[in-house]
Amino acid sequence: MAPLFALPGTLLDGSSLAAMLTGLSAKTLLLGDGADLDDEVDRLASHAILPSVWLGHSLGGIVALHLATRHPDKVAALVLLGSNARAGCETREDRRIAQWALAQLDGLTALVRDDLAPAYGLATSADSAITASLCAQAEGIGLVRFERQLGYARARPGLLSPRQPLVCPLLVLSGELDTLCPPPHGDEIASLVQPSGRAEHHILGGAGHLFPMQQPDLAARHLRHFLTSLEQGAV
Repeated sequence: MAPLFALPGTLLDGSSLAAMLTGLSAKTLLLGDGADLDDEVDRLASHAILPSVWLGHSLGGIVALHLATRHPDKVAALVLLGSNARAGCETREDRRIAQWALAQLDGLTALVRDDLAPAYGLATSADSAITASLCAQAEGIGLVRFERQLGYARARPGLLSPRQPLVCPLLVLSGELDTLCPPPHGDEIASLVQPSGRAEHHILGGAGHLFPMQQPDLAARHLRHFLTSLEQGAV
């Protein structure tokens, strides 16, 4: 089986993907060490001696897409969770600016509690444990990495215009209720794969953007089926 690398999203660490990856031999790499997106992708690619499966959630999936186009020899397959292939200029720069200002003024815990948690749909007391985990992860990532992560999101060129084909097998998972990267974004990614039969896109019913934490078992079933298919040469 090809090595498996996991890339968590903005202000997230390996604990955000741990439940989904239970029983799998995956190496988690945190985002935010490279000075810019190309530097970060080059740094991540250097960890892969052999063509590898790259699993990315949210910004981690966006970075994995950029890695696949910049270092195709390092990619055996992609698994993208709640992600998109759009350019940074097509997304809300005003929101990134506001998030950075809030993080600097009130701290990362306040950013998670007052901005990110509501955007993720975490609004009830039942969600308090997840919100607490997100706060702890954000504090561990820190402001320096967060600023770089915002830069990666801002600078990403996108794969849709002009279209850049993907030539590796691809699994895309989208949350039905995800407002940040809704299912049509997953359709856009899947449409880039040539030949088209090497792409799978599954929409997880009732799931939001944080489905790797909230519905890890459902996501894991799709992941394990995809990895088994890779081993058997079925995709």
